[in-house]
Amino acid sequence: MGGKFMNVNLFRLALERLQPSDWAHFERLSSDFLVPEFPSLRTMAHPSGDGGRDSELFSPEGQPLVAIQYSVTQDWRTKVRRTATRLAEEHPAVRILVYMSNQQIGGQGDDLKRELMQNGLMLDPRDRNWFLERTLTDAVRENAARELIDTIARPYLAGESVIDKPTSPLTSGEAKAALVYLGLQWQDDITEKGLTRLSFDALVRAALRHTHSDSRMNRLQIKDAVCAALPSAERGALEQEVDKALQRLAKRFIRHWQKKDEFCLTRDESQRILARLADKETEESEFRSAVEKHCTDCLHEMDASEECDLSDLTARITRVLERLLLRRGELFVEAVLSDSLERVGFSELADIILHDITTYPPNSQIMEHYPKLVATAVQTLLAEPTDSTHLYLRRLANSYTLLSFLNQTPDVQSATRKLFSHGTIWVDTTVLLPLFAEQLEEDESARRLTRIFSSCDKAGVELRVTTGIIQEVNAHMSNALMCSQYQPGSWQGRTPYLYYQYLHTGSSPEGFRKWISLFRGSERPEDDLAQFLNEVFGMKLQDLGEAAHEVPGELRWALDRLWTDAHKKRRRHAQQTDETTTRKLIQHDVETYLGVVALRKKENVSELGYRHWLLTLDRNAWEIRDLLKEEFQNDTPPSPLLSLSFLLNNMTFGPSRSQVGKEDELRLPLILDVEMSESLPDDIIEIADSIRREND
Repeated sequence: MGGKFMNVNLFRLALERLQPSDWAHFERLSSDFLVPEFPSLRTMAHPSGDGGRDSELFSPEGQPLVAIQYSVTQDWRTKVRRTATRLAEEHPAVRILVYMSNQQIGGQGDDLKRELMQNGLMLDPRDRNWFLERTLTDAVRENAARELIDTIARPYLAGESVIDKPTSPLTSGEAKAALVYLGLQWQDDITEKGLTRLSFDALVRAALRHTHSDSRMNRLQIKDAVCAALPSAERGALEQEVDKALQRLAKRFIRHWQKKDEFCLTRDESQRILARLADKETEESEFRSAVEKHCTDCLHEMDASEECDLSDLTARITRVLERLLLRRGELFVEAVLSDSLERVGFSELADIILHDITTYPPNSQIMEHYPKLVATAVQTLLAEPTDSTHLYLRRLANSYTLLSFLNQTPDVQSATRKLFSHGTIWVDTTVLLPLFAEQLEEDESARRLTRIFSSCDKAGVELRVTTGIIQEVNAHMSNALMCSQYQPGSWQGRTPYLYYQYLHTGSSPEGFRKWISLFRGSERPEDDLAQFLNEVFGMKLQDLGEAAHEVPGELRWALDRLWTDAHKKRRRHAQQTDETTTRKLIQHDVETYLGVVALRKKENVSELGYRHWLLTLDRNAWEIRDLLKEEFQNDTPPSPLLSLSFLLNNMTFGPSRSQVGKEDELRLPLILDVEMSESLPDDIIEIADSIRREND
């Protein structure tokens, strides 16, 4: 069967990379793949000329009703229609057209099949997937695939095109290579390996990427390449780590000529890396397809859009997304190195989009819609990725974060030791309501918060919820249940979050009560909720009232005042307010915040290493944290607030990564705080209504 195992992704890449000038290679490949079905083919060239080799038609011996065409053109619809017209004129007896293509056709060709069938011609499209599915069915086909790989895929992967992507925010070729190889190393290595070791093994491989026994690099050249990839890092420290990596990798992955102190990748390692690069290219291709599909769907509704908008937006969204992931990696590193945790909101994405439009002005009739189109696409791709897109984006995000670390300190492992390896996290209502809402998802893999909390449990992180928070959730459910009993349009005020999410699935209002009963009954609903959270998510009930009173009165009064102002501002447009309920909400917010602060007073660690945290999606909490800093200056206790993105990064890069495990780490959601914090119960309906009005 052709010797060593063949990576089918290498063949997929070879098919994708075929250009019109490679027509002869595709003809040879197609002929070999058709041998089992059509042992003998003859040309159907007409004396008047074939119009170019890409127009040449073939027919199996003894089967004049069948015509076969090989084509690498992207516009396969036009090509097939022209061929059908030509067959009707020159070969009217033909009834079956076998169209061999390296493009992805699939179900997109169904309408064309019906169109040609009306004229008596049956279309049999054999596209990229047809080739991939039959690669390993016999030796002839496998050898033909290997030949195309050697001719097309390997030269491409061995060059710089696979590294030097125009959408990357990085400027130097070495930095781009470092990013790619950090991603490959991250995905391949086990979680027990230290981050510093993992990083420099990747950087040395990146520096040696073009080497072989006849083209080697000396030690100084390797160090120069690594330093060029990390221009902000201190050279002396980098050189020490490069020496360690060269010693680790010698013999098994790289060859060392000690007399000249020269190095190169072993042949096996070079081949392994090429195969991994092919896997990466496949993921990237599927990611681009996902972006393009999203753009196509959006532009379909806009009459003024043109074909150039599709290519522009596809590239623009990719650029913005990469810069966003880079910026968030940089912010995480800044937080770790400065012992100060910050939350990143929607403005970060908006600023990046504006910068991109300014730097690359679109030539479009719908330019005014670009900011919203790009923002929506980026958030959708991060919130609802396919499996392959998710893996691609996670690797990209982790690579940018590692690169950001390395630019600041080569000892990544030491820098991340200050992160908490275990701890206790109090979860507030803004996190619990989306957690309940995602139980509507039938596909468990789509339950992102559930996956996060499952990983927390594996990492030894304990989850807590207070009685006050349980009361808030219960009150929200009761309010949502009441809303479900009203006729559409008769409910006064905002539609409760859980009820809105329920309706969003297309379920009938009558079934809402039954769904809520999954979490609580009618007799002792708060006890039921506490039991559900404990049994399903491991969240234990623990109150913080007594601990909160240990905090000095001045800070407690200030926090009460700030939360009171925040709740008044939040409800100033509400049609009706309940002062008693509002007061309870303020009391819960103050109690939870100060309770965690009080528990921390018994700890003596840096801000990032504290055991006790408050996980929240409420942007008001972060604003109040900043106001407290302004008011109390140096007397302000370290903030207990924890964001989802920081929690995810902590599990990915912190000491608990070995407990989480590689498989679970790769499955962690790529959730951004902006994703849910901008869609909290207070404003989600306003946003949804405005979107509906604009897209009516």
